[in-house]
Amino acid sequence: MIRIRKIEREDLERLFTLDRLCFRPGIAYSRAELRDLLSNPACISVAAEDTSSDIVGFAIAEFYVEAAKRIGHIVTIDVAPSARKQGIGQALMGALFDGLRSQQAILVRLEVAVDNPDAQSFYSQQGFVKTRRIPGFYLGTVDALAMQKVLAPVNKALVGAESGGK
Repeated sequence: MIRIRKIEREDLERLFTLDRLCFRPGIAYSRAELRDLLSNPACISVAAEDTSSDIVGFAIAEFYVEAAKRIGHIVTIDVAPSARKQGIGQALMGALFDGLRSQQAILVRLEVAVDNPDAQSFYSQQGFVKTRRIPGFYLGTVDALAMQKVLAPVNKALVGAESGGK
């Protein structure tokens, strides 16, 4: 059973180790970069824990305003290689979508390496569509595909009914 929870400051070393396992040097985040992302109030960060409280995945998104509209951006989504293909990425992405909707984001964007077909397929399954190619995005040598997804607004009437609100 996987539990999705908010990331805590104490998780930094485990996140740093997992990010190094998921991404090659130069693409993986430094400790300082992760620390900055986790302390940024414009970021949403969630972790996936297994039954032994090991972090088997995490994801970070940020939100910003563009042309008077709130936009989300997936910064990273990491799932331990041994835990892939078990729905963890989908659960993390769902938590990010919920967090971005709560910030009134109407669109979410991300970048993915052209040489990572598994991630491209995952994002397509999540409803993302390719919008452009960015030359040399990773390490100045690997192109990225920019992708985006329109976020459906939260149905406030339904949320209120589900939570017992008015």
